[in-house]
Amino acid sequence: MALTIGVDIKALRNGRTGIARYLGEILDRLQKIDTENSYVLFEFGPAVYTPANRLWKVVPFKAGIPGIVWQQLVLPFALKKHGVDVLWCPEQVCPLCSPTAAIVTTVYDLVFVHYPRTLAWSIALILRVFFPLTLRKTAIAAAISDHTRNDVLRTYPGLCKRAAVRTIACAGPLWRTPDGYEAGRRQDFLFYVGNYGPRKNLVNLVKALEILKTGGRDIPLHLAGPRTWKSGRAVGYIENSPARDNIRALGYLSDQDLKRQYLSCKALVYPSIFEGFGIPVLEALSLDCLVLTSKATVMEEIAGKAALYFDPRDPRSIADTIASVFAPSFDRSAVLAHRSAVLARYSWDRTAREMLEAFASARPRG
Repeated sequence: MALTIGVDIKALRNGRTGIARYLGEILDRLQKIDTENSYVLFEFGPAVYTPANRLWKVVPFKAGIPGIVWQQLVLPFALKKHGVDVLWCPEQVCPLCSPTAAIVTTVYDLVFVHYPRTLAWSIALILRVFFPLTLRKTAIAAAISDHTRNDVLRTYPGLCKRAAVRTIACAGPLWRTPDGYEAGRRQDFLFYVGNYGPRKNLVNLVKALEILKTGGRDIPLHLAGPRTWKSGRAVGYIENSPARDNIRALGYLSDQDLKRQYLSCKALVYPSIFEGFGIPVLEALSLDCLVLTSKATVMEEIAGKAALYFDPRDPRSIADTIASVFAPSFDRSAVLAHRSAVLARYSWDRTAREMLEAFASARPRG
């Protein structure tokens, strides 16, 4: 029997965020692969998504109240009005009073538990209060990595059953190296993608460049991404660093400009201390870009043998790993030989199919 599937799409208003990208990628593919179920997209504010599938419709609401208030007090009535059987909540929090719909909730990470000071206080508070209650309410918690799934099971063992928390992995773009690409034409600069927040660990990356500079090696670093919550420390450190003349801030890049950086840099350096996933790692590997990233994090789950790892809390470890790829004896092809196997494990098509299976599994029992 066909389902009516509701989706809270208010995250799409922030089109540059990881959540907005995740949601958009899956919605686009669900329109193509699901010809049976109907979808109702609940938009908090002006509609920003126009579906082509005739079984889909958008229901917009005026954004006159905080989003969490709308979700908890207004959305449940809309679910009943539109006969929603299953509601997908892609922002890690679900409405707690929705008796007419089964819930599927995407879970990205537990940064609000482990590193709450890296978040805006309002976001940390909402997640602290609502996420445990969401686990009680949701039928299926869809973790974007095994790392996140295991963290949820360890942190909230009494709030969910193992069967209710499943991994539906995130993915990366289907990018390919262009005709005429030659690895030997890459330049000797490092590339970083992400914001400037504390969890991204930019200060330790810059300290690593300072260590290398002291040893006589000046290595340029290009930074792509926005300044965000609590980015002042990283920005201030860069401005006063002895390595500052080698650091170039590019701001937010289009996909085309992002590809150019991946295709021309020596390596992507991704020193984050804590993530639920790591899309830049897959972006880099898809374009034959060497990846240097943090060990003992989700990055090892994603990249496996196709990356080099350092201790993100130790600038010397970061510096040594960077120096190793500039050594004449370094064989980048030996590391990147594993990239095809890594990329084969992740695709948005697979993510969408597994999400559709979750909707079917969560269907209300009559």
